[in-house]
Amino acid sequence: MGALGHYLEEEGVATTQISLVREHTELIQPPRALWVPFMLGRPFGAPNAPDFQHKVLAAALRLLEAESGPVLRDFPEDAPRANEPFDMEGFACPVNLRRAQPDRDGRMDVTQALLDEVAQLLPWHDLAVKRRGRSAVGISGIAIEEAARYVASHLAGAAAPSYDKESSAAEALKRACDDLHAYYCEAVAAQPGNSAGDEIQIWFWRQTAAGRLFLDLQGMCRASPDKSMQLLGRSLLVPRAVTEGAS
Repeated sequence: MGALGHYLEEEGVATTQISLVREHTELIQPPRALWVPFMLGRPFGAPNAPDFQHKVLAAALRLLEAESGPVLRDFPEDAPRANEPFDMEGFACPVNLRRAQPDRDGRMDVTQALLDEVAQLLPWHDLAVKRRGRSAVGISGIAIEEAARYVASHLAGAAAPSYDKESSAAEALKRACDDLHAYYCEAVAAQPGNSAGDEIQIWFWRQTAAGRLFLDLQGMCRASPDKSMQLLGRSLLVPRAVTEGAS
């Protein structure tokens, strides 16, 4: 949307936008942007909070008063926590995944745990694709099992060779993680009961090996000497609401 704003401005149409990833906005430099510290997918902060949403929208529109740009301002408030989506009280997991068992030394095979979950969810994901006729899985261009192995390899001592030699290590890891996250969410959404979006996110981040792996990857990325990996760990891999809920 930031790049599109430049084209619209050239045609005389003033634009403003809400940004969820500040680093991207800094690079694109749209005419006017309001960065918000909210969970990805929630540019207005929280559902069922119209007063707060109106406040965010008004702040974005006020940027149109700026005489010149680019303008990038930070929204000063966090989203309301009254409807905190990561409160586990009263939540029932929509899919009962079999827990991976530790080996004789008490260690957990992260790769096998992830592959086991992927296999358990496969029938449900196939059903989801059949019902919807489409899937968000596939941006990495590799099979979901290969994506799982690739992501898990980053915590196994040495990352597997990248499946995409044209992209940075961080970009390749992000796309593989995005495929896994989409795969899990689509599969669980096909389960009976019509789980709400918040419930699905709770389940993914709190009840799956994949969610735990992503949280561990976040720490690894933040400690990496690679600046693109650091960016991935800071803001692109795990939503801020999840990080705060885990602390």
